[in-house]
Amino acid sequence: MAGITTFLGLPEGDVEHLKEGMVAIAGVSYDLSCTSRIGARYGPRAIRDSSRYYTGAFERSDLVEITTGGRMKMSSRLKILDLGDLNVYPLDWPRSEASLRDSMYQMALTGATPVILGGDHFITYPLVQGYADAIKEKSGRGIGYIQFSSRLDLGDEDPVWGRVWRGATARRILDSGAVSPSNMVWVGVNGYLPSEDWEMAQERELSVFTLKDVRERGILEVAEQAAEIAGEGCQAIYVSVDFDVLDGAYVPTTGSTGFDGLTNVELLKVMDLFQRTKVGALDLTGLNPTVNMVSATGQRFGAWLVIRYLSGSALAYP
Repeated sequence: MAGITTFLGLPEGDVEHLKEGMVAIAGVSYDLSCTSRIGARYGPRAIRDSSRYYTGAFERSDLVEITTGGRMKMSSRLKILDLGDLNVYPLDWPRSEASLRDSMYQMALTGATPVILGGDHFITYPLVQGYADAIKEKSGRGIGYIQFSSRLDLGDEDPVWGRVWRGATARRILDSGAVSPSNMVWVGVNGYLPSEDWEMAQERELSVFTLKDVRERGILEVAEQAAEIAGEGCQAIYVSVDFDVLDGAYVPTTGSTGFDGLTNVELLKVMDLFQRTKVGALDLTGLNPTVNMVSATGQRFGAWLVIRYLSGSALAYP
């Protein structure tokens, strides 16, 4: 356990060490755009720390994933580098935005596959821009975007947080032109959303697969269609997974735990599927390891039950 903590104990490196076909892992310790509990900045370190549990097994032999039949060979470790955490400036978002965009651009330009450990979800906005810049320069084509989140994140300006807040992530991507609206897809959306977000999604004919769609059609069918939509006419797809898309029973350590959502097994199936698609970049955001929500789950669930009851009663319709 000594030494610099890297994902799976993999070699550390810099962008100049990356080559076509490699995987670049990087962290983004930023969470000042979160409107709930601060702490997602510790997500990258927590994920790396947890990954060390598997280090010994991966170092000793080639492995087989018994459910899918997928193999992890010793030689494949040589194609993965941990670049450490990307530079951010907590009290200067414009500077952080520029840094993240450029860092992603430099990584993607090498032909490596970026895997980003967040951090709050708003970091996805400049990362997508940087990825789109690099892919367009390399291929002359655009990218698609798939967001796994309980929310649409199509807000514009929060009355408290202003324009730099996680609820505007997809809106910023949409308005930037980094991704065509026809290639943007949402999966797993559930719960109560701001009506203006939902109305915008309908007006612009955005592709939204709710949790109900997943339950009725199955996660694999939905994910396959999402990949088809996002990849239509595009060179590559950027996938962003906000941990709040998962049911709180599976991952309670988020800034805002929900009581409905995808299961851990469903999200694992998605990752298996995406290995065979145009997905060329992935980020994981919204994990807050400082929050111990287990002890508070009961009262939170009780409040949610009351809200659900009131929303279907005469009290909701004065």
